[in-house]
Amino acid sequence: MAKKPERPRSMADDIIGVIREGTKKWTRTVKAEERSPASRSYRYSRMTRERGISVKDAATQVMESAYLKVSGNGEYPANARQIMYAARPHIQKVTGRELHDSYFTQTLLPDYLTETGVDWDVVYDARGHFNEPHDGRSFGIGTLEVRQYLADLDDPELVEAALAEANIHTCGPSGSFGAVLFVEKEGFDPLLKAAHIAERFDLALMSTKGMSVTAARELVDEMCHDHDIPLLLLHDFDKSGFSIAGTLQRDTRRYEFQNVIKVIDLGLGLADVEAMGLESEYQHHPKANKNALIANLRDNGASDAEIAFMFRDFDTTRSTRRVELNAMTSPQFISFVERKLNEHGVKKIVPDTDELEDAYRLFTRSHMAKQIVKRELKKLDGDAAVKAPGDFKSQVRQHLAQHPADRWDTAVRQIAAMNRKRQRGKP
Repeated sequence: MAKKPERPRSMADDIIGVIREGTKKWTRTVKAEERSPASRSYRYSRMTRERGISVKDAATQVMESAYLKVSGNGEYPANARQIMYAARPHIQKVTGRELHDSYFTQTLLPDYLTETGVDWDVVYDARGHFNEPHDGRSFGIGTLEVRQYLADLDDPELVEAALAEANIHTCGPSGSFGAVLFVEKEGFDPLLKAAHIAERFDLALMSTKGMSVTAARELVDEMCHDHDIPLLLLHDFDKSGFSIAGTLQRDTRRYEFQNVIKVIDLGLGLADVEAMGLESEYQHHPKANKNALIANLRDNGASDAEIAFMFRDFDTTRSTRRVELNAMTSPQFISFVERKLNEHGVKKIVPDTDELEDAYRLFTRSHMAKQIVKRELKKLDGDAAVKAPGDFKSQVRQHLAQHPADRWDTAVRQIAAMNRKRQRGKP
């Protein structure tokens, strides 16, 4: 079959081609706005905004009014994300750019506080947890939580027996734990609890989601120094892991340590990876500067051999090799942690002789008091010796009507106390 001759291009074809080529970008823009309607407002802002203003300058314009709005003119603490929500409309309007919350809370706001020196009560959400052994005291690692915990730290308090047995109340390292174990990932908490790592080694467990927050650094800065206990670090074998270890022992833009504390890096390290034959994976860095990455790793404690391992294929793949803690099985992980703790001499704590003798007397007296209470209870003639008033239920209802915030058992306690006073002839 003969090939059909092509129709010669006309001027109309040329015009259509030019129009199609010229509207390709606009077509992509419209389709993007159909997928994300918010993009339309950003395009309009970019076309109409004041030229040349940066995101930082826009944030500076609105930061004080945003803080005052959120904090009730300074009456209450202001959460960093709350300030972000108050400031974001202005920033996006005048810059025509989308504001990401992490950039605001981790960069714009901290930089503003540092550069202006304002004395604002800004707090950050808890991004991790701190757990004491034995008594199970636990709190989220946020500004307010850490602030309260540091204020509560005290020596052990010996609580004499009453109807309950004597016990020893602790808050903080004194009498409870001799080290803090920081784990990069929160997901290992159930495994560590199942193996009773905290209780068997008398150490507190701390974890955060990713990079350590300022509150975590403030906590270990004061507590580890004042109580002379080490901070133990457990992290992935990758750039982020070394960065996390670095921020917990050296000054950064966000936090300057006030004290010198003992920090022990438990790994993962290259020696651990090779000894256990752990599988590595690749982490892509499409736009990163190789020299800058290597310099950062050195600053955060990586050895030349570890850097060579991570960057073996970087020039061809733009990726570094990494090994996660998750590459270990659960038995491997527990064995790894136990071995590291033993290597660094982490042991059960035993108080001095005077405190031990005080505790011995406390529990002996507690047992004696328990026996006395038993004997006295036997003297009571069961229910016949203690009877509730005949109109007791109506008295409870009357109390609750007068004190609606009370629970029923509080009403019972108050009525019983008043009746005892009447029986003793007291007004």
